[in-house]
Amino acid sequence: MKKRNIILIIVAIVMIVIGLVFVKLDFQNAQDEKKQTSNEVDIYNQEVINEIKDEMNATADTDMYQIEEEYDGRQILQIKSSIQFQTVLAGILKNAQPLENEIQDLLKDKPNQKGIWIAKQSRDSFLALLKDTEISGFSINEEGYLYITEENDKEEAKKLREAIQSNRLYIVDVSGTSYTRDDFSGEIIEYPFEKMDPYQAVEVYQEGDVAILQVTTNEKGELSKQEILEDILLNVQR
Repeated sequence: MKKRNIILIIVAIVMIVIGLVFVKLDFQNAQDEKKQTSNEVDIYNQEVINEIKDEMNATADTDMYQIEEEYDGRQILQIKSSIQFQTVLAGILKNAQPLENEIQDLLKDKPNQKGIWIAKQSRDSFLALLKDTEISGFSINEEGYLYITEENDKEEAKKLREAIQSNRLYIVDVSGTSYTRDDFSGEIIEYPFEKMDPYQAVEVYQEGDVAILQVTTNEKGELSKQEILEDILLNVQR
């Protein structure tokens, strides 16, 4: 009888310990969620944004900013990623620097399907890149999407095929430049990443399940065609 009581006591203690562990975990999760929610609200705190604007002498509308934290904990301002993304995409669709009042109209023609979409002005260049790197079995339809015409066992072709069949959208523009927002003024400016670094093959902008790949024209010939293709494939695997 005594032995049975001892077993029951041990079982009860174990159950209590397990219960306390779960309570602690639930409390920690709740605290983490609360902290995360707080952080999400804080990055759009207009009062704090206005304070940092004064320190930075930034002039863009407060609604355009979000707060970013540097590695040392210092807070800075950046244009919201969604606004930056829309501006870059509008520039691709126009194939020129977009005006402030035409961005939303330009975005009405943005690609909406999944897969790989090639900007109209870049389709010949992209197909030439595939040809020069001996990647066959692909073409571009009238809507601008890359599609498979025949099977190809090369590793690069497999990666392209996976991207085409994924649940993501990749927008490719071979121009060597982007039209972005200046973090201080919010104005639309040209960002010629290729001229700034001729060894950079791709500049990437991300928004949810959509990624823009701005690809170098390789005007100075600092990169091989294979290096450019490999960088593109690296970014469509993310």
